[in-house]
Amino acid sequence: MTAKNIAPLVLAAGQSCRFGSDKLLHTISHQGDEKPLILHSLSSWVEVFPVVNVVVREDNEALLQLLTGCDISGRLRLITTANAHKGMSQSFIAGVKARRQADGWLVGLGDMPYLDSRVIAASLAALESGAQITLPEFMGRRGHPVGFAARFLPQLLALKADTGARGIIQSHKKLVYPIQADNEGIFRDIDCPEDLQQLDN
Repeated sequence: MTAKNIAPLVLAAGQSCRFGSDKLLHTISHQGDEKPLILHSLSSWVEVFPVVNVVVREDNEALLQLLTGCDISGRLRLITTANAHKGMSQSFIAGVKARRQADGWLVGLGDMPYLDSRVIAASLAALESGAQITLPEFMGRRGHPVGFAARFLPQLLALKADTGARGIIQSHKKLVYPIQADNEGIFRDIDCPEDLQQLDN
């Protein structure tokens, strides 16, 4: 069997409206390491994939500069979008379109520093083994990253608004392959300054 080419996509094109400034650039201390939030989030992805695709707003020069100059820059492929203000779906579309030849996509968010690399690895393995949709679960609650096989390319490119791919998942519940996580990192993100007070707790 030919190995499948699953493309990792980390969406980092949000506006950070609730945070008050660009949260992805905010330096935080996590697991004894101080660095910008986005780099904490990406660290789990580069443990699993040799190259990680990151979707960034084309006008976010500070973030583009950071990712270009960071110590893992050689492991990152930056994908820019001018339509992020129209909702998460546009970031999703930009990433999928840039890697449309892939056999599937595993999509996560740039503001999730707690995501365990084991969940990413398990999701990748499931997609490589033929899973059509993957979703991690912890204590009955679903989170990220979410994976899609290539058959969903038309639906992913047609996404609208800020709901991401939720509609696709709801319409294909029987195709969802659950990935069992052992902690809340799959849904714990940083949306507002108050969330920083819970780091490492």
